[in-house]
Amino acid sequence: MNALTECGLPGIERIPYGLHACHFYASREALVEALVPYFVAGLRNNERCLWVTAPPLPAEEASRAIDREMPGALGALASGALRITDFDSWYTGGDVVQAWLEEEKRALAEGFSGLRITGNTSFLHGSDFAAFMEYERAVSAGFHGRRIVALCSYSLELCTAQQVIEATRAHPCSLDRHGAEWALLSGRG
Repeated sequence: MNALTECGLPGIERIPYGLHACHFYASREALVEALVPYFVAGLRNNERCLWVTAPPLPAEEASRAIDREMPGALGALASGALRITDFDSWYTGGDVVQAWLEEEKRALAEGFSGLRITGNTSFLHGSDFAAFMEYERAVSAGFHGRRIVALCSYSLELCTAQQVIEATRAHPCSLDRHGAEWALLSGRG
């Protein structure tokens, strides 16, 4: 059984390392409501946190949002415990799965409990989606058994119904919200 870590979202107390989940959001505010507590929990769990942003929440706004929720979070940015970067500086060339695994290796070597990551996929265009789903399946395989938790965010406004199904199938589970409570749902169909 994988080691567990605090999730940060009401209704989901603990999540296993190796988790790779998708999350669908309807608005910028909904994105903030999911990701800020997720990262606050990661910082409190002594995990290195890497937040790859895209519209509607660029890196600068994400930094302000987490600092409002957790005073001192900007110190985590300065220390390297938290890194917030826009998608165009992360998802460019090279083996991105390997880059995540290298981040985990560095985090563990530097005394962190693990690596907590998220990426917002709003930068995808229709023709990029199928290739990105192959990447997501490789992420799921690569993260299994690792000291990594990953949450991939998809805009409901930008995804077709078929893309929602494909994204859900490319992840072992998905995050769902009912009122104030969250749940992890099985995703592979």
